[in-house]
Formats: sequence, structure tokens, C-alpha cells
Amino acid sequence: MGKKTRKKIMAGILCLIILLLTGCSGKKEESDTRSSLQSGEQTEEAAGENTEQTEEAAGENTEQTEDVTEEDGSRSNEKELRQAAAPQFIPNGIRSVSLKKDGQEFLHISKEPAEYKMSFDYWEILNPYDENATMDTEVMFEMFEELCSLRFTETVTTEEGMDTGIQDSDMGITVEYVDTTDDSQAKSVNSADTRAEIILGKEDGNGGRYAVTSNNKDEVFVLPEETLRMIYARKPFDYILKIPVLISADTVEAVELSADGEKYEIGLDTAKDSYRFGKKKVKKEEFAALYQALSEIKLVSEMEQEENGGKEDPKLSVIYRRNTGDAPDVRVSYYFYDAEFDSVEIDGKERFLVRKEEVETVIEQIKKVF
Repeated sequence: MGKKTRKKIMAGILCLIILLLTGCSGKKEESDTRSSLQSGEQTEEAAGENTEQTEEAAGENTEQTEDVTEEDGSRSNEKELRQAAAPQFIPNGIRSVSLKKDGQEFLHISKEPAEYKMSFDYWEILNPYDENATMDTEVMFEMFEELCSLRFTETVTTEEGMDTGIQDSDMGITVEYVDTTDDSQAKSVNSADTRAEIILGKEDGNGGRYAVTSNNKDEVFVLPEETLRMIYARKPFDYILKIPVLISADTVEAVELSADGEKYEIGLDTAKDSYRFGKKKVKKEEFAALYQALSEIKLVSEMEQEENGGKEDPKLSVIYRRNTGDAPDVRVSYYFYDAEFDSVEIDGKERFLVRKEEVETVIEQIKKVF
């Protein structure tokens, strides 16, 4: 999936939030925006997921999806999962993926529903990020497709004493999934019922890599090295939309701002169509423009340097105060980093860089409307 398509997806999600807030809910505009989100050569599974994303991002009060199993919206992990000896799964059946290399897990993606989230936000990168990182489900489903192309149907014979690398392996993939190849059935099941731990060994010299499942180490498979390289080539940063946070206005009662040392507050009640900047009532369109701007500062890269514990006060700080008990408040702060970039800290964790001019543009916009 190309960069242009992903930019359309992110822009489409933001625009649909604005469609809700500004009342521009005409069928043609809504249809055109959804079409832009679903453009590109994406899989049917990814397209279905993005349709769910756009509907909830637009503020449609749809019922909770079948993935929500607990009263608080969380998915129960207490159920003991069946261990697969010869796994077979489909993209819409996957609920969790963990990738390990050099003995360390470097990526863990999991579907974590909650009442206060938009459906695309159910997906989280538990390692190395947290729930505030917004998943790029286009990229995620590309990886799911690659995983699903791996076949565990034919074993290979290994000679006695052959070193396949399995015994001392420090590389592997763990997938939790719904054990079905029927797409409709996979979508209808709440959570994973099966777990496959795939242990990867050495390359076989013919374009493959030896592999076994932890549940049956006596049967050796050979998986295509090219596919495994694609799966392992992506960095965690590749899996997220390049925005600090994306929070539905329906879950927010106030936004507290600090820009260049001055404090401001946005008050809102979307149910009552009420918005204010400080004590001043404003139109929905005015609120929507500023709220969107707060989500449009783009993440450029991860930080390479260590965090500076002695940094000065933030240039810009945004605190989203939520209106529902199960939704946590979220704080986003921007700090001076160097001549070109500022760093962004989300709930106390400083990981990413953004362009300095984008932060300054938002600061000026805040000062202008207040």
C-alpha cells in the first residue's frame, strides 16, 4: 500500500470527524470521503475494517461490535486457548500477533475493544507503544495477509543430527486467532480460541527457513524466507498513523491548552451541540477547525536520543478531559528538541519527533481564536 493511500486514510478519518462536528452530513460528501478512505489496492478484509473505522470516526452511534465481551468493553483473556500444531488462519480471524527476534519481543499487536473507542482504535501496539498510538490498519492487514500465506500443511524430513536451528532458536511468531477459514464466522466470534507459537530456525539454503510449532516440535516445516523477511522488515513505527492521538470528541468534556505559557480551555458537549472557547460560545465549525488542528501535527520519526529529564516547560500542552469514567484523560506535550524538530510526549512517554513549524502554526491558531 503506497504512502498516498495511507495519507488519504488518515485525512479521511479526520475529515469525517469534522463532518460530524460541522453538520455537513450530506450523502454525497460522506460517500466521497468514505471512497477516498477505501481507495487503493487493499484487501477485502482491510476494506471491511476501514469501513468500520470511518463510520465510527464520523460519530455514528453504532452498536458495539461482536468483539466486545465484557461490560466495560474489554476483551476477556481468561479463556484458555487451544494450542495449534498445524495452524491455519485468515486475516479477519486474527486477534493478536507477537514477533520475537534475538530473544526479544519487538512487536505485539492486539485487538483491545473498549466502549469509549472508535472501532479502528480497538487495535493497539502493546509493545513497544500503548493504547494512545493510533494503528494504521492498512499496514496491519498487509502483515496479516503475509502471515496467512504461511502454510503448515506439509512437513519435511530432516536427517538425524541436522542442525535446523530450532533447538536454540531466538526468533518466532505467536498468533492468537479464531480457528476458522470462514470469514463470516471469524467476524462473528468475540475473541480468539486458538494460539499458535511458531518457532523459526535456520535458513534451509533453498529460499526457506525451518520452523516448528511449540505444540509439536517433531514435525518440521519450511516457510518461505521472502515472506518472513517482509513480516520482520517493518518497524513498529510503520504500523501507526503519523499523528500523536486521535480522540473522538464525543468522549471529551474539555480540552485544556497551554501555549507559550498561556492557558486556555475548550468546553464541549457534542450531545447538546454546545462549544466554547473559555467563556465565549463558538459555532460548531469554529470548534471543529481547532479540534482538527490539534490532531494534524504529524509524527516524523521516533526519537534517536535519550529523553532529556531536565527539559523546560512544554511549548504546547493539550489535555483531553474525558466525559466517561472508563476513558482515561490523555496529555500530549510538545518540547523543544533541535532547530528543525520538536519532541512529543504522550502521557509521560516521549518517543516521537514532529516538525517545529507545525507546532508553532497550531500555537498561533490557538492564540488567534482565543
